[in-house]
Amino acid sequence: MNEPSHRLRQETREETSVAPLAEQHQETTSATEFASVDELIRHDAAGTKVPGAVTDRVRRAVSGEGARPAGSWWRRFFGETNL
Repeated sequence: MNEPSHRLRQETREETSVAPLAEQHQETTSATEFASVDELIRHDAAGTKVPGAVTDRVRRAVSGEGARPAGSWWRRFFGETNL
């Protein structure tokens, strides 16, 4: 019979030890509200530095350099077979 009350006390101790940490975290965290998703993306982009390799890869993709050949993906995968 002592066992269930012991478990209950143990759970209560865990809850009280976690609660002050959560309150401290909430005090130091500030939230920013955005009117739209676009505004959120612009805010994030302003603080994010894009690696040079990614920038080069996007430029090549936009310019058409290294473009894939036209046609069905399955024909490129399986080859030109006469079915």
